[in-house]
Amino acid sequence: MGSAFSDSSERRLALLESLLRNAVDAIVTIDTAGIILSANPATERLFGYRPDEVIGFNVGVLLPESEQREHDWFLDRFLRTGEAHILGLSREVQGRRKDGTIFPVHLAVSESVVDGDRFFTGILRDISDVKATESRLEELSHDLERQVQSRSEELRQTQVELSHEEKFAAMGRVSGGIAHEIRNPLNVLKSSAYFLLNATEVSEAKRQEHLRRIERQVAVIDTIVSALSATSRMRDAERQETDLIWLIKTLITKEAFPATIRFQFDHASDLPPVMVDSAQMQIVFRNLFRNAIEAMSHEGTITVRIAAEDHGLTLVIEDEGMGIENELLGRIMEPFYSTKSRGMGLGLPLCRLILEKNGGEIEIDSQVGKGTTVKILLPTTGG
Repeated sequence: MGSAFSDSSERRLALLESLLRNAVDAIVTIDTAGIILSANPATERLFGYRPDEVIGFNVGVLLPESEQREHDWFLDRFLRTGEAHILGLSREVQGRRKDGTIFPVHLAVSESVVDGDRFFTGILRDISDVKATESRLEELSHDLERQVQSRSEELRQTQVELSHEEKFAAMGRVSGGIAHEIRNPLNVLKSSAYFLLNATEVSEAKRQEHLRRIERQVAVIDTIVSALSATSRMRDAERQETDLIWLIKTLITKEAFPATIRFQFDHASDLPPVMVDSAQMQIVFRNLFRNAIEAMSHEGTITVRIAAEDHGLTLVIEDEGMGIENELLGRIMEPFYSTKSRGMGLGLPLCRLILEKNGGEIEIDSQVGKGTTVKILLPTTGG
């Protein structure tokens, strides 16, 4: 019986020694005078002291002066009053390495009594990575706030030019769009920040993964705000006589659209020039052609019809795509509304803005399963 008990005790001691020897965190025991009784190998990795350099010394050797005074006060108060202000709790303190380096430490303290002798065990973990992450998150947050404030001020300056009725209507649409587009990346930011701030053990790979997620989502928000700002600052049109056929065909050649897309033209040979800003109109046609190409899954025919009207040219762009449902068709000109799974919904609103600046108009009709037709009216020299 005695042998079995002895064997069991030895196994427990061996297990305890193994746990202390292989623990990732520093584990230090001290007596009621604050003298270090034991220190596991992780203590040397964390603080740089060999066990024989700290055992028998006051625990203050591992702490800066300010922490030493506070620790002594807590220990003295507990011994005098029995009020445990740190026992069973964890808190953030400053540690001091052998080389004098000060670094943040997570400390948890517990009390034990063996054969009437009272001692305390402290488990210490280096949280430098956590603090660095918190600092990086704060920097990213401040940077994002500055960008949003900057873009918001630009928008405010632009909106001053609108009438009161137009301004409030536009603000309502844009505010709803911004909230919708920014909410998803903000949720990702919140999720990663929560994980980094609350996870008890975070590998460097996992920490970098979440920081990269945060940076990507900040970039998404910056892209949204920048696109909106660029739209609001669209310059006035510098309208000149322009050969519409030449303009469209030049754009098609320059853009090098997929070889699986065929363009078919239907127009008279003696069309008058239109009075437009050719650079701005290229933005319009580029957006419309890309929409058509995506609607046809990058394969099919885009038909361009141009006819002369009394005061301008009518341009019709037809695709063979999937079409748009009637209940969605009325909203496609709204900023930040998109029928695509990816996209910010600024393409068509930008097209309408440009056409208005160039004295043009745009209408869109669509049938599910048959395709979409975009009709544009542009002024000519005689218009």
